[in-house]
Amino acid sequence: MNLELYLIEVIKGKRKGFLASFLRIILRMLSWVYQFVVLCRNWAFDHGVLRRYMPPVPMVISIGNIVAGGTGKTPLTLLIAQEFYPDFKIAVLSRGYRSQAEKLDNPIILSQGNGPIHPASYCGDEPYLIAEKLPKAFVIVGKDRHKSSDFAAKAGAQLILLDDGMQHRHLARDVDVVVMDMADPFGQGHFLPRGMLRESLSSLSRASLIVLNHVNSQELFEETKKIIATHTTAPVVGTKMEVDSVCNFVGNLATALKNKKVGIFCGIAQPDNFKQTVMKEEAVVVASHIVPDHMPFDWKLFQKFVGESEAAGAEMLVCTEKDKVKLPPAMKCSLPIVWLKMKLTIVAGETEWKTFIRKTKADIIRQM
Repeated sequence: MNLELYLIEVIKGKRKGFLASFLRIILRMLSWVYQFVVLCRNWAFDHGVLRRYMPPVPMVISIGNIVAGGTGKTPLTLLIAQEFYPDFKIAVLSRGYRSQAEKLDNPIILSQGNGPIHPASYCGDEPYLIAEKLPKAFVIVGKDRHKSSDFAAKAGAQLILLDDGMQHRHLARDVDVVVMDMADPFGQGHFLPRGMLRESLSSLSRASLIVLNHVNSQELFEETKKIIATHTTAPVVGTKMEVDSVCNFVGNLATALKNKKVGIFCGIAQPDNFKQTVMKEEAVVVASHIVPDHMPFDWKLFQKFVGESEAAGAEMLVCTEKDKVKLPPAMKCSLPIVWLKMKLTIVAGETEWKTFIRKTKADIIRQM
């Protein structure tokens, strides 16, 4: 198993035995160092020791989280963008995590309002997906958010969406939207690398809006809201990812998964969520191929997975939309590949959501 995936299982308590217990002790000591550095850094920003840059645009909205891993930042970025898309010129800034573009000194423009002009293998899976779904938006990829924001300002952006921006405090923002996963909202209760916390719960005080994703229980949602309320006065909204449709490789509707034997593959932060989603579609999962979040697929290992799927009687392979964009357009496979088109639905706090959108639009217009 890949070392990163193994360590995640250790952190989450899925690995037992002496080695796993010993590693958790070492990781906890390292987490104290990480926590100290984070607290000092936030103190420096809060007291003006570290300065922040405010780009010359009417509004900057950061969408981020306090834990590492997938909480649903990109689907929420898309949902927010769609609220403003018809009325304002939008730019989305993404780091392009684990992409070639992330390693460059200067950001790249992935989309100038006409869809992606670079492949996902170069710019990263998430920014490519954003550019594909928001063809009229500017999408800029790079580790230097200051430079990226200047690109956006020169392009005439009226609204910057900072994807995964909560910890990128060098770039000032007007609004902080924090996404939390109901399955593990508090990151195992420990800082990285013993747990998944990137910041303490007290950082929620910076939030303008909290979004609890993957809400499956109204009772649990209300209990989590009460805990969050001890750290912030921000309104809380509940969302849920649902399957919109099953699509084939070129994006057309495909056959339903019910009673189909399938092999699944993905490179996302929460692969268990994906497997559960496929099973809820009443498919029978006979094989799986999991790689770390944002990582490309090793095609030799992928072909081995295809062979294992065929041997287990799979009728097709299923992946996420984020993984679909990493596949070569001319890819040949002995099994048909389908992907799940998902939609993010508000299931709690709709009034708070509408109030947030209405107020933010008014603030943009006032600053224009």
